[in-house]
Parts: sequence; C-alpha cells; structure tokens
Amino acid sequence: MLAAGLVLLAGAGVYYAYTFFAARGLDHLVTTGGSTETLPTPTPASPEASAGAWAALYPGSQLPARQWADPRGTLAFAVPGAGTLEGFIPLSPLGQPSLSGPVGRAERIIIPAIGVDAAVEELAIVDLGDSAAYETPKFVVGHIPTTPNPGSHGNGWYFGHLESPVLGEGNVFAALPQIPTLLREGEDVHVILQSGSRQYLYLLSGTDIVPADELELTQTGDARLTLVTCYPRLKYDQRLLVTGVLTGFRDLPAS
Repeated sequence: MLAAGLVLLAGAGVYYAYTFFAARGLDHLVTTGGSTETLPTPTPASPEASAGAWAALYPGSQLPARQWADPRGTLAFAVPGAGTLEGFIPLSPLGQPSLSGPVGRAERIIIPAIGVDAAVEELAIVDLGDSAAYETPKFVVGHIPTTPNPGSHGNGWYFGHLESPVLGEGNVFAALPQIPTLLREGEDVHVILQSGSRQYLYLLSGTDIVPADELELTQTGDARLTLVTCYPRLKYDQRLLVTGVLTGFRDLPAS
C-alpha cells in the first residue's frame, strides 16, 4: 500500500508540474496573420445585422492579389482534380460577383494546412436541470446554430475537440494549435466551409487564447468564422480561438 501511495503521489506531482508549465507562456498562441493589413477591422454588428442581415450573403473582404497569382498553400484535395485555388471567385468590396440563393448550414470543413477534412453538425442544447448548454461535438466539428451559416454576414462559431480521452469523442481539432506558428511564419492558412454544392473560402487572420469561463460568442460587422478548441492537453481550462475572414466562393460541378 505504501508503494502504491508513493506511485500515486509521484503521478500527481508529475501531472501538476505539467499543468503548471503548460499554463505558462500562452502568449505564443496569440497571433495575427501575415495578410491582416488587407483585412477589414471587425466592427460591432448593427441591430439590422443581428437580425435579417445574417440571412443575406455578404461580400466579404478583398483577397490579396498575390494569393491568386501565386498561392502558397494547396487546396487541391478539396475538389478532386482541382488546382490550388482553382475555381474560387475572390470577393471584394467593389465589383464583387452577386451571390444569391439560400444560405445553408455547413456540412463539411476543410483546413488543408493541418490536414483537417471533417463533417460539420449543428449542436443541440442539452438540459442540465438547473441550466442548459450546447452538446459537445462527437467526432465532428460542431456549429453553434444561433450563429451565421457559411457565407453569411456575421461571425459563425465552430467547436471541435483537441482530444477527448475520457468521453472518447474524437480529436478533430488536434492540430489546431499548429496554426499560430504557421501564421507567425507568414503562411496563408485557408479554411473551406461547404454547404450543399457551394464552398466558401476563409483566410485565417489571427488566433487568441482565453480562459474557458471568459469565452463569449461575439459578433462582427463582416463575414467571418471562429474555430474553437480546448487547451492545453490534460488541463483544458483555456480556449484557443482561430479567426478567419470570408474571401471567396466556388460552386462545385454537378456529380
């Protein structure tokens, strides 16, 4: 029993030492993308934007020309046979193409830079007795249904597990902590949200880290998304936020 107690004590010591050092130096997770000078500054959503405007497709922001002439990332696997950014129509404040049609929910998310290709599901509200909360996504990325759909005006929120060792609900966002490093190195990191036969292209513009109990589902005056996962491993008391701005769209060929 003494030996078992010593083992448990040593294990607890290692765990607390790990969580102590893991919680330090989180500043490296706070970044802004290399292309942020071309992106709009978020503005508070107007009352109109918080209501009917979310249902209208928004023109997004101007994608830097260099990304279309010589893109650094590859989106080839997003559509079989497609090139890097082939088929995506850039959106800009002036002269942008007219987007029409219904705004559907996200069905798929692709982040080529970190190898994410996963289904997206709407998160339901779970009754906890004296309170309510959104369910946790299981093996998929979960979208908060009260936030905008792909291509819509406002900020759509998407949650995924870093890992789920107890409940075994997958680790779809296990590689999300790599994004701050990629942005700091000047890489252009893209996210594709697919809804029906249309894909929406987002350029990641920055990352942040906040305590779990301080997380708020904020809105903006442009069209963007925020990806969220728990951090650090084994402690999970922080939330890593990754933000991107809508920069293009394409319609997939009929199957």
